[in-house]
Amino acid sequence: MRVLHTSDWHLGRVLHKESRAQDHDTVLAEIITIACTDKPDLIVHSGDLFDHARPSNPDMEKALLVLQELETIAPVVVLRGNHDSASLFRLFATAAGPYSRIHWVDSPRDPKNGGVLRFPGPGDTVLRLAVLPFVHANRHLNMLGDPDRWQSAYAERIGAMERELAEELLRDFDPRREIAMFAAHLHLNGANLAHSERAAHIADYYATDTAHIPAVSYAAFGHIHKPQPLPPSSKVTGHYAGSPIQLDFGELGERKSVVLVDLEPGRPADINLRELSGGRQLRRFHGTLDQLRAEAAVVGGDLCHVTIRTDAPDPTLSEQVRAIIPDATVLEVFTDCPGQKLQIVTPEEGAAGAEPGLPELFDHYLATHGSKTVPAEQVSRAFADILSCVEEERPFVLPGEDILTQPLAAHSHPSTPENP
Repeated sequence: MRVLHTSDWHLGRVLHKESRAQDHDTVLAEIITIACTDKPDLIVHSGDLFDHARPSNPDMEKALLVLQELETIAPVVVLRGNHDSASLFRLFATAAGPYSRIHWVDSPRDPKNGGVLRFPGPGDTVLRLAVLPFVHANRHLNMLGDPDRWQSAYAERIGAMERELAEELLRDFDPRREIAMFAAHLHLNGANLAHSERAAHIADYYATDTAHIPAVSYAAFGHIHKPQPLPPSSKVTGHYAGSPIQLDFGELGERKSVVLVDLEPGRPADINLRELSGGRQLRRFHGTLDQLRAEAAVVGGDLCHVTIRTDAPDPTLSEQVRAIIPDATVLEVFTDCPGQKLQIVTPEEGAAGAEPGLPELFDHYLATHGSKTVPAEQVSRAFADILSCVEEERPFVLPGEDILTQPLAAHSHPSTPENP
């Protein structure tokens, strides 16, 4: 059987106020063409279909139209990623009906009740697919407990889920005619990060162990945006398909692709990458106007972050840059001028050019302004929990009503007659 593996589309992505819809249109058309040409028997999207839990109507329409086009070629399985909404996936599944060839996996399932899907192949071949969408740590763990236990507790919980899925996946398995496969949206220890992933969901306590991946012919992973094989510690053949476009400057220079996997009972997987154009490429430039003129021919229609070295401030700099590279989309223009403060995010301030998310921006605010009552770390943790509750569509309950009003002394000094 032939499987087409794609992931992390992040429809609705905006970079420095520039919509990436044009780039998505390009690569989604390429994915449809690859599917039409290579004729897979199954198509797997391993999560983060959208960039936001509340996507716009145009982005939802685009996703559905592309998936409906793909389902005319082969059944499609779509896992919910950390950016996706479980309730929206359930709505799509309800609207599509029980006979749709698009399978929406909105939440972890009982292995015996939807956790393992079966797809017929050529002859009497059957592909068994175990599915594990993104699992929020707060939903299954006490995140108010000992922080030193967060990573091991989450990894143990995911490991238990994987073992349960593996048990059902391989129950009465016939290696002469059956193929086992696993699809998940997880951060594996040892994966090479692109630094454009949501920082809150690639933190250490979200990292999981490769040892618990079920023994399958191929494991289709999503969540990490850099296309790559599974970490060397994995004993299972598999790939992170990665994002189909360079989502932000944390992915600068990456080549994008989808994975085409040929699977036969009792034989190793045959894996081939089908390269995508990646839409408009991202480009950083730091130099003089004359140096920019010399490179203008190769810039083309790239999305550009430009820093110009000058001897003195020049209020017309942005206009000059845009005149030199008229076909490019200039996202930002900065001046590198002696004595002038730069507004560039350095590697020390951000992760390899990645744009900061809301938690990072809030932590920067706390670092600048501080907290007037409770420790800033406690405020930061509460803010992260609130964001997680919004993403998971569940109510947020503070551990104590006075958490944000208790004085700092209450957390640092016990109450005594001298220090009430």
